[in-house]
Amino acid sequence: MRSAAPFVLLLATAPVLAQIPIRVGLSTQATEHLVSLEGGGDVLTRSGRALFTLKPGETLRIWWDSRGEADPADGYRVQVGPPVEVAAAEAVMAKLRLLGEQPERVRVSDGDTWRVLTGWFDQAGDAEPILRKLGGLGFEELWVSTEKRDRAPRQGRALYGITERYERRALPLEGVRFRPKGELTQVQGKGRYRGFVEILPNAQGRLTVVNEVELETYLRGVVPKEMGAWQFPALEALKAQAVAARTYAVANRGKRAKEGFDLLDTVADQVYGGRDGEQSLTDRAIEETRGLVATHNGRPIQALFMANSGGHTVDNRFVFGGGATPYLKSASNYLDQPTTLRFTGRYAPVGEQAWLSSELLALAAVGAVPDGMLEGDRLAQPARGADLRAAVKTLTDRLRLPESAALPPDGGRGLLLWMARCFQMEAVVPGIERPQDARYFLGAPEVGEADLPLASFLVRRGVVPPPLWRTARPTLGQALGVLGRLWAELEPLEWSEGTLLRDGQVRVKNSGPGPLKLAPAPLVAEEAPGGHLRLVASTAAQVGDRLRWLSSEEGSRILVRRLDPDGSSMDRYNPTAHWREELKEADLLARLKARAGLGSLQSMDVVHNEHGRVLELIVKDGAGRPHRFTGMRIRLLLGLKDNVFRMIETGRRPDRRWIVYGRGWGHGVGMDQTGAYGYALEGWTFDRILKHYYQGIELTPVGR
Repeated sequence: MRSAAPFVLLLATAPVLAQIPIRVGLSTQATEHLVSLEGGGDVLTRSGRALFTLKPGETLRIWWDSRGEADPADGYRVQVGPPVEVAAAEAVMAKLRLLGEQPERVRVSDGDTWRVLTGWFDQAGDAEPILRKLGGLGFEELWVSTEKRDRAPRQGRALYGITERYERRALPLEGVRFRPKGELTQVQGKGRYRGFVEILPNAQGRLTVVNEVELETYLRGVVPKEMGAWQFPALEALKAQAVAARTYAVANRGKRAKEGFDLLDTVADQVYGGRDGEQSLTDRAIEETRGLVATHNGRPIQALFMANSGGHTVDNRFVFGGGATPYLKSASNYLDQPTTLRFTGRYAPVGEQAWLSSELLALAAVGAVPDGMLEGDRLAQPARGADLRAAVKTLTDRLRLPESAALPPDGGRGLLLWMARCFQMEAVVPGIERPQDARYFLGAPEVGEADLPLASFLVRRGVVPPPLWRTARPTLGQALGVLGRLWAELEPLEWSEGTLLRDGQVRVKNSGPGPLKLAPAPLVAEEAPGGHLRLVASTAAQVGDRLRWLSSEEGSRILVRRLDPDGSSMDRYNPTAHWREELKEADLLARLKARAGLGSLQSMDVVHNEHGRVLELIVKDGAGRPHRFTGMRIRLLLGLKDNVFRMIETGRRPDRRWIVYGRGWGHGVGMDQTGAYGYALEGWTFDRILKHYYQGIELTPVGR
């Protein structure tokens, strides 16, 4: 849900829960739809009178004959300034009237504020003269917005139902309703739906498809689409989402009544997937919160939420404008003392620990090399056959390969070839590697002619980096890396990975919680961003951290804790917790022209709050005139995921680039869905999560 409307339904007058129907708009743009009914069923008038019956499996085509193309329903208007309270809006309109404009104010759905709009244009570019005129007169924050035009319905010939036998049946002009004998109505291209489905002509000369369904059933198709159990498998977080979604539906019922339904099935309201979207865990979350809505002063709140707030939500007035909304204040996604669990390793490194690779850790985990061999100083020494012989034998015995080849007398690069022969790699080279390939990969390496095919094969497979063939004496660390990759060629290790839970269990992706089975004294390592690994004596893993281990019956002999690149915040479990974007000058100018009518760009400046969120963007055009943007307009104008960002400007006109580093995804107001998941991992209950993001609310059953 990305926006909301003024309150329509008060709790004091709400009907009992089971009688609350929600009408969801599934489609408004097509002129025909294919419909089938589970088990067959009846086609009715919208008032309930039976027209005819469909057999099980029979498909009916509903077609609206509208006598040609419908008039466009969308237009473009210029918004003057941010949303403001009614007195300020009237003052702006008075100034515009003096300039010959015919402005009007439109109420913002997310509070008691108003947008001031002027002009109607078929194309966004047609608004440029007014933008230049108003900008030159000192009006700031001008914006070209898409608006719906009120249109009278087109006069169509008829509404028809066409059967599979190509029979054409005239249908009532007001539309039809479907009543399946089973539970579901299928609308091809959309999905399967419980309750009733209606199809009716609309003002655009097309067909509107509506699914009328009881509130709790509606939520079964919403919650998994807005916060799915596979992505956020924490019951308390899903329960918080269920209450937020229910509250939004109750507060905004009737929002789109002029269009023939209450809510759209998209992010414009709440994403709704009908029967095909339902999941068992979200069904449980809905049932365990059945009927509960969030209220403030006895009224359902505007339960705004977003995917990820970038570490901290923001006060509603900085995004949607207007006065303060008591329950939509800023809230942190950080805890002073997040829960941690300590894991102790069997080996404490001495001195400075070298950064390792997964291959080296795996060698130690299966006992192929002693722990002490992974010390930084030791790995930097030249490789010796004596160091490698035992490790090679352990692995070849494990793989049941023949007796190892004889060690080369001179060591050096020959040790790499010797290890490859011990793993029988030379046996697959004839006919696979050609002299031309060797020259292509290796150039003129210091490798004997007879060894070139094997060396080329090892480079092709990524086992040996090309520079090592020019190194007289590889280090022990380099040689062990080659050994680990040789081993992986014949026995790829399958690392298990899961999320650490408060009780010490782990949740593997697409699976439920399970025990973390470790050997009595495992090796413990930490993995920093970029894949850098090091052994540690112990680690204090934060709940929610990702762990890796090698599963075995006796328990893993190694545990790797991943230091999350997104840090320790509760909303770090989303790919957009941190992001990087690049804006090229030509692309940015195109956006500025289309969205704000600016044809040139001198500079961009931003004003941040204490949490790094951009509250104001000041764009100076080629003449140095400032144009100010706030709230949602900032990220929409720049094409960014969120308003939490910093920029580095590089290059010169007209080829400048802005490298943008940011956090979060969405408007930043209300409940952070990813943060709710993080707090649920910390053991918070759904009501505590809701009251953290919506301050001062109560949870009240609908109808009381």
